[in-house]
Amino acid sequence: MRLFPFRFLTVAIAVSACGGGGNDPPATVVDCGGVAVSSLAVGAHAIIDPVQTGGCFRLPPAGPAGAEHLIVALSASGRETPTGARGNFTLRATTDTFAPLTLPLTLPRSLPGLAGRADEATAFHAMLRAREAEHARLPGVAGAGLRGASGRVVPPILGEQRTFKACRTTSCTSFVNVLSTARYVGSKGAIFVDDTVPAGGYTQTEIDSLGLLFDQHLYAIDTTAFGRESDRDGNGVVMVLLTDRVNALSPNCVQTGSVILGYFFSLDLTNDPNSNGGEVFYGLVPDPSVPACFSKGFAKDKIGPTFVHEFQHMISFSRHVLLGGGQPEEVWLNEGLSHFAEELGGRQVPSAFCTQGNCLNQFASGNIRNAFEYLVAPQNYFMVIPGNSGGTLPERGAVWLFVRWLADRSPVDSILGGEITRRLLGADQAGGLAVTGGTNVAQAGQLFQAGVTFPALAGEWHLANWTEQVSGFSEPSGRLRYKSWDLLAVFDQLIPGPYPLFPDSTAGSSYQVTGTLRGGSGRYVRVVQPANGAGVAVGLTTGSAAALAPRYAVVRLR
Repeated sequence: MRLFPFRFLTVAIAVSACGGGGNDPPATVVDCGGVAVSSLAVGAHAIIDPVQTGGCFRLPPAGPAGAEHLIVALSASGRETPTGARGNFTLRATTDTFAPLTLPLTLPRSLPGLAGRADEATAFHAMLRAREAEHARLPGVAGAGLRGASGRVVPPILGEQRTFKACRTTSCTSFVNVLSTARYVGSKGAIFVDDTVPAGGYTQTEIDSLGLLFDQHLYAIDTTAFGRESDRDGNGVVMVLLTDRVNALSPNCVQTGSVILGYFFSLDLTNDPNSNGGEVFYGLVPDPSVPACFSKGFAKDKIGPTFVHEFQHMISFSRHVLLGGGQPEEVWLNEGLSHFAEELGGRQVPSAFCTQGNCLNQFASGNIRNAFEYLVAPQNYFMVIPGNSGGTLPERGAVWLFVRWLADRSPVDSILGGEITRRLLGADQAGGLAVTGGTNVAQAGQLFQAGVTFPALAGEWHLANWTEQVSGFSEPSGRLRYKSWDLLAVFDQLIPGPYPLFPDSTAGSSYQVTGTLRGGSGRYVRVVQPANGAGVAVGLTTGSAAALAPRYAVVRLR
């Protein structure tokens, strides 16, 4: 499900760093006896399990030129849980013993931001993904294959009328019958339009253009990157219903500042009495009577990205459940792949199909803005989104950014990342894909790094989020850079100002920060040793270590 915030808010972000405050109580001493010094060459990095080192690692004394390391204390749990992996942490750095002082300095920043949670849109999304797991357990669904025989056996024809069942509310526990007409039928898609949509909606020319966009471009983009969809009804096309029943799912859009743009509902790929019996996704329509939410310009701008986003969700359910016989992909990775599909649309759709001729802006700019918001304060958000949540917009930015970084590792085409995304969907496996979440990511990572684990990939991604903007930085593996985006430049174009990530900074003599680690995310700190500065000992303690899978990600910058 795609959601969209159509207004900006001003938010204050608190960034902690080391500073004064000598009257704070001493921190608990952590014993680093027997822990070896970690000497990294400039550009080298390491992912360290603190459980194996008593929570500690040590940096050597600096030479005449000084030294700088970036450290990220993160939760490297790649497993989705209903409420998300989270636990308290304390990160310390000192030259001698672990008895530093708590020295917080709050630096408020105000910047244009996006609403963190999108009310009924978020609840609706969480319901859709939760129901996928329920639908996977219905008789005759898991392992059913890509083709079925649940009804229709011929493609629809232009002008044909059909009644669809659409969700009445965001709980989707009841349905409304929607009489609609096939206004476009192509080789890959058929667009039905609700017969009772508000006046002033899509023209036939606009519907034809949208149909051609799907037939000629979006279908190939998604199926090339992720694999084929199912064809449970045997009609050979994907059906799209454009209806104001989607608009009705955002009744408070003016107050909440968010709109449900469309959705895929996995019930349609089951034999449930309320199923539409085939491959369907749903999109909003213009409504001039509610211009703040559903203007024609807004609807036209968002409907193409909605198509490519929702089609990935459909393919994912097909490949994991109908073919793989397993559970749907975990929410965080499923959403990351759908947002990545939007970017692929922005890169590959011809400009003639896009508003103002700028497809990358139309399809991908929302992901860039959401990623910016995440990097302002990554410790405040999950990357591995809880299963009971649709994810805040910054969290959606995080999972897009992670999938984008992972796709950049593709051995052949790192811009489109097809080798990685096809592996993540089991597109080249006849039996589909049974693994999900962090296990799936680690399996895909074998394409470029034998034996890699999810914690290693998550740690390297966090390091890349900082080294991306460090001038002149390079490292042998190439994994601490994005290949497809110059994030420093693109952030500055969309949201002028400095790079959004502001790590804490310490010379390593007395630093301490406490807070909450959230699944897939972490706290960043720069340890900047002066010329001939003393060695630094760093310690991390966490609660719920088994669930958090805590890690240090460390890179030497100079």
